[in-house]
Amino acid sequence: MAEDTNYHIGVRWAVNGMPSALSLHHVLQDFSGIPRHLDERLPISQFVRNGANSIQLDTWPLEYTSESELRVSLLYWEPGKNPNIEAKTAFEVVMRPGLENSRPEVTSQDPSAPLQPRQGDIAFIRDDEFDTLKVSFDNRQPMPTWCWEEGDVLTDTAATRDSLTQEYRRLHALFEAKDNDAIMDATSSMIQELALASGEPEDYVRHRASFNVFFDNPDLFQLNPFPEEPMTLNLGADNRVAWLTTQGVNVPIRFNHVQEDDVSSRVRLYFIHRDGQWEICR
Repeated sequence: MAEDTNYHIGVRWAVNGMPSALSLHHVLQDFSGIPRHLDERLPISQFVRNGANSIQLDTWPLEYTSESELRVSLLYWEPGKNPNIEAKTAFEVVMRPGLENSRPEVTSQDPSAPLQPRQGDIAFIRDDEFDTLKVSFDNRQPMPTWCWEEGDVLTDTAATRDSLTQEYRRLHALFEAKDNDAIMDATSSMIQELALASGEPEDYVRHRASFNVFFDNPDLFQLNPFPEEPMTLNLGADNRVAWLTTQGVNVPIRFNHVQEDDVSSRVRLYFIHRDGQWEICR
């Protein structure tokens, strides 16, 4: 590993035609309720901490076949490089759940990479609702302490849920008012850390995170009313990150696509609680 290089980090996964969900430290990053056949990838530097880390790839097929295969690869690339074509593979884990007595296997490994698999903590876990390929790894390059590591430890109670619901209501009112500047100010911690993780200027990240495309096109996007029924409180990252969902993985703030039936853009927000208040962290 080049000691003077601060690499960017990503994950690539493939599920061989199965519905799936990908989480880091049990914080949802990607969900597909329909079979997916193409590889997917995400930059994840802002979710990688010093030392031990974990990724969870959930699947819920009716049954596996001998061709069923799950792949998770950890990627790294130098600043300024194109991650789509210049990323290197630190290691790859493959699971073939349709084969008898199959176990996750590390099929490739770059010993010079900043990310190394935790061989004793990689597992495929069968459950009634879904199955999970857990991929644990060590990060050997120094990372900042991210906000998701610093929130208060939360408890799954009605009081926590109701308090967070009020914060969602406050933000939903900003969306109703089309107050993009106030929304960007509310996400300042997230924007600062995304800029740090990506190496992009903060102004550029703020512009990219803008919701003006929704506000400026009311003929295409319509803000969904705030849900009135009690929502589900979700906790991740050792109970330091919280978010609310309605049914399944639906979220309280989303824009319906006016010209497309049953299609919406979800505003996924992840919160921490510190200094007596809720703060958007991701």
